[in-house]
Amino acid sequence: MVDRSDRWCTILLAMGGPDAPGDIREYLYNIFSDRSLIRLPGGRLFQKPFAKLISRLRSKRVQEHYGLIGGASPLMKWTSAQAALVEQDLSRNLDAFKCYVGMRYFRPTIRSAVRKAYEDGFRKVCFVPMYPQYSVATVGSSFAEATRVLEEMPGMEAVFINDFHDEPGYAALLKDYIESHIGPEDTLLFSAHSLPQKFVDEGDPYVDQVRRTAQMVAADREYFVSFQSRTGPVTWVGPDTVAEARRLLSERSGGLFVVPISFVCDHIETLYEIDIELKELLGDKGDRLRRMPMFNDDRRLAEVLGGLILRRMRSGVTI
Repeated sequence: MVDRSDRWCTILLAMGGPDAPGDIREYLYNIFSDRSLIRLPGGRLFQKPFAKLISRLRSKRVQEHYGLIGGASPLMKWTSAQAALVEQDLSRNLDAFKCYVGMRYFRPTIRSAVRKAYEDGFRKVCFVPMYPQYSVATVGSSFAEATRVLEEMPGMEAVFINDFHDEPGYAALLKDYIESHIGPEDTLLFSAHSLPQKFVDEGDPYVDQVRRTAQMVAADREYFVSFQSRTGPVTWVGPDTVAEARRLLSERSGGLFVVPISFVCDHIETLYEIDIELKELLGDKGDRLRRMPMFNDDRRLAEVLGGLILRRMRSGVTI
């Protein structure tokens, strides 16, 4: 084994997704088991039994949704592509540098990514979420899992990048994507994954960060912000993307350009929820809706992440 004890590596953190139709129930169970993401009734004692029931009841319908986008999630494909690009970019500045991928709710897990880095000889790791905005339900949950695994790795030091919602390079890239694809008569609508209002009431910065990102990249253009992917009998942050899209298309004659502001890669929320479901729910008005393409394997995103990683590594503050 190469001695890399004084070398840095990076682990990109993402939600994960099923690799095949047969993985969907397991994936759903992993999501609903995480109380930091979804607080099912009955407290911690009943979280996993309820998660098992919900995953069984929902798996068929969710499998149908994935079937419409190829049968599986492309999130691992695109996150791995970004990891390879980050590794190429930073290998020019860091000796023996490697970039791994750790998924919160599917494979490769965060645990397996940390273990692999440790087995490869690394003792310093920078964790980077593939979520531009911080929420305790997403980034916080991933960081908590990473911290639990690090406790099992003697001598392993880590730094964390909480978010990059207002990073100038990221904002410039997002703005370029918008300006390159939006039509002259289009209304700009930013759509973010929703969050239970209870999290916001408890101080979660996610919604404020979503709005800050939108404000930065919209510049002088009129824009609107809405929230998608709401599920379960709790109060969610709004306005709802379906309702807002329907309102804007009813009030205006032009098209609607939707920017999935809380995502960087294509997955079920972009390919199904926006491209298929939202258009169907809008009926005849759905023909006037277009979505901004995601960064996926765009090297410019890797360059933004690489700059963040270098600055964080050089800060000298580790746990």
